[in-house]
Amino acid sequence: MSQSKFKPGHGKRPRNHYHLRLFVVGNGANSKQALCNLRRVCREHLEGRHTIEIVDVVKNFAAAVKDNILITPALVLVAPLPRVSILGSLSDQPKVLLALRLAESES
Repeated sequence: MSQSKFKPGHGKRPRNHYHLRLFVVGNGANSKQALCNLRRVCREHLEGRHTIEIVDVVKNFAAAVKDNILITPALVLVAPLPRVSILGSLSDQPKVLLALRLAESES
């Protein structure tokens, strides 16, 4: 199960393109909530410059092992580097935006 806004072989991705990999377990409530929250963040902050890859660990456990995912839902920012992992339903949008470097810290 995956969704892509970029089709391989059709040129290079823009430098500010975000590749997001969401690890879920089936269609559970937390998985659905994480996907909904991720789509909202992308719609509001990354329109036209993101790829969402959804990995169901029940169907593709090897991918979870490869990315060291032990808890789901989990979001991995694959690009731009550095890689970041966010655990949970992504419901705390300000913290998600900070982790994805889409907002500035108020320190």
